[in-house]
Amino acid sequence: MRLRRLFFLPAFALAASFASAADLPEIRIGVLAYKGADAVRQDWSYVTRHLQASIPGVRFVLADYDQAGLTRAVHGLAIDFAITSSGHYVALEHSDGASRIATLESPWTDSPRFGIGSAIVVRQSAPLHDLADLKGKNVMAVASDAFGGYQIAARELKEAGIDPARDFASLRYSGFPSQQIIAAIRSGTADAGIVRTCLLEQMMAQGQVAANELRVITTRPIAGFRCATSSRLYPDWPFVTLRQTSPALAKQVALALLAMPRTEQGYSWTVPSDYQSVDELFHELRIGPYAYLNKLTFDAALERYWGWMLLLLALLVAWAVHTVRVEYLVSRRTQQLRTLQEQARQHQARQDHTARLAILGEMASAIAHELNQPLAAIGNFARGMVRRIDAGRLEPAPLFEGAQEIATQSERAGAIIRHIRAMAQKRPAQSTKFALSDTVEQAVALFRAAHPHAQIVAEMNAGQAQVLADPQQVQQVLLNLLKNALDAQTENGNPNHRVSVLLQRDDGACSVTVRDAGCGLDEAHFARLFEPFFTTKAEGLGLGMSLSKSIIESFGGTLSARANDDTPGLTVCFRLPEATHVETPHDQ
Repeated sequence: MRLRRLFFLPAFALAASFASAADLPEIRIGVLAYKGADAVRQDWSYVTRHLQASIPGVRFVLADYDQAGLTRAVHGLAIDFAITSSGHYVALEHSDGASRIATLESPWTDSPRFGIGSAIVVRQSAPLHDLADLKGKNVMAVASDAFGGYQIAARELKEAGIDPARDFASLRYSGFPSQQIIAAIRSGTADAGIVRTCLLEQMMAQGQVAANELRVITTRPIAGFRCATSSRLYPDWPFVTLRQTSPALAKQVALALLAMPRTEQGYSWTVPSDYQSVDELFHELRIGPYAYLNKLTFDAALERYWGWMLLLLALLVAWAVHTVRVEYLVSRRTQQLRTLQEQARQHQARQDHTARLAILGEMASAIAHELNQPLAAIGNFARGMVRRIDAGRLEPAPLFEGAQEIATQSERAGAIIRHIRAMAQKRPAQSTKFALSDTVEQAVALFRAAHPHAQIVAEMNAGQAQVLADPQQVQQVLLNLLKNALDAQTENGNPNHRVSVLLQRDDGACSVTVRDAGCGLDEAHFARLFEPFFTTKAEGLGLGMSLSKSIIESFGGTLSARANDDTPGLTVCFRLPEATHVETPHDQ
């Protein structure tokens, strides 16, 4: 009975202690289970045992999570502390106000500031030795947000000019535990794998991987670091307190961790390291807290592309200055061209006027002779009427007839004078609609008056077809052609041969053809016929044909010359479009 009582008392005491521990407030420590849930208890239970012994009155419990699960636990206030990777901690610091109270001291490194990196693992026999060799290969990583299992290596790949999305044959993510990547490399389903440093060495130490089976490429020997690494190193894992955790409890935990002796495996805790290098990695990759940099806001664009934007602004300013300068030069050049155009127009008008005066000068004596006829007739009729009045012969009929003749002859003389004045007048060209037949008839009549001996035969086949031009200038052209024709025939010894003038209408245009029986032109003279100051006349100015061509072309017409087909001489023709086929200023 005593033995039974002795056995019952310890059992009762043990059960009471378990019951009292279960009643204690629970402090949950979330752990990133990168090697799986079972490894969490094995690797981190020494922490809870030490904290339990150092801080009575509470119960510390480990809770394993993958990275996404641990993040949700922090957001949901499901844990009080966290043990996680350096990269995950920095993300939680930005998003949830997490704070580090201690940093892990590992037996694999002399300094916790350089405790973790990425190892790119390949088979020992694989012909892969540096990052460039990974192009076109099948690569496996833990996850896109795994710090040692991808992000650290991603920075090295970027600096080497390698884009995993473009340069790898494939990039697959295994998730936790990270040992799956090692198994995929061993089986050949992956050419290379990205894991956190020291994982391969830990598996070799535990006999899970043969020493000569796998290796790490692009190794960086770093003093005091006892694992192979493919990257630079960053601070080791922190012990993290969260925003909702009691500051007094956090202080107790921090003091307990710093006072904890090293374990048999060589792990302990030290004062928090500086995690600025992790923050710089995120900023360079534009991930985690700096993922917003991938959204091209104005501020982000300004920060990212300020150099290019400054260059673009300089180019825009240069373009604006160039545009203003070009516009100024174009405006100045346009004004110069307008001035030159006006000068050319005035020069053309002076030449035109000179040519008209030259024609009138050559015709002056003939015109004076022509005016003498109506003036002599007026004088004769006037004297006859005076004699009748003196003789008292005042019959109305003879006197009326004499007065009528005087009026007729004066009208004839006045018409000749007006026509000559109109031709001699210096004025700008004015386009107007007029019947070309009337102008041709007036020009022929004026030329006949000036040259009574000339045989001019005019044939009008255009009716009242109208053209749009200056009638005085068109008349000047025709008078010049008639004068050239008569001169050519005189030089050829047949001044009394007829000069034919043909006006006809065809294909929306009116043409005037002047045909003579003169001496004609040789090929050399034909080539220069319309050149200014070229003439075959001994006393000619050489302006007539050049000005005539310019006048006709200024009204949209053409002037051409050809040798006669069957007889000696020249045929000159000018064409003007009918007014019905031309848009006039009034029609616009």
